[in-house]
Amino acid sequence: MAGKRLLVIEDDPANLRLMLLLLNAAGYQATGVASGGEGLEAARRAPPDLILCDGRMPDMTGVEVARHIRADEATADIPMIAVTGLVRTGDTGQLFEAGFNGFIAKPFDIKAFVSQVSAFLGGAGK
Repeated sequence: MAGKRLLVIEDDPANLRLMLLLLNAAGYQATGVASGGEGLEAARRAPPDLILCDGRMPDMTGVEVARHIRADEATADIPMIAVTGLVRTGDTGQLFEAGFNGFIAKPFDIKAFVSQVSAFLGGAGK
């Protein structure tokens, strides 16, 4: 887990703070931004090892963010997890089609969150 850089894209300030607190406490180098546009810029500027992205934000959806990430050669291979309340039957297919590697449903289990994230990084967590 040491050295793993994570980018959290989340427009809800409380959720963003909580995710960053949990991830940084677990030893990840997690940074966060509050919009899809900021997330795209941050991913291009310093490509992280993993992106966690909200499903709905005021400026763009998580699906739109994923499509932009996958279309950019510099960011196309970054693993992405949707952290979203949009986990209904039809929505999960759309997440994978857009390029997400998986999802964590909101509201997420605080005790399980870090291990869920770690699993996407090959079990590199606590």
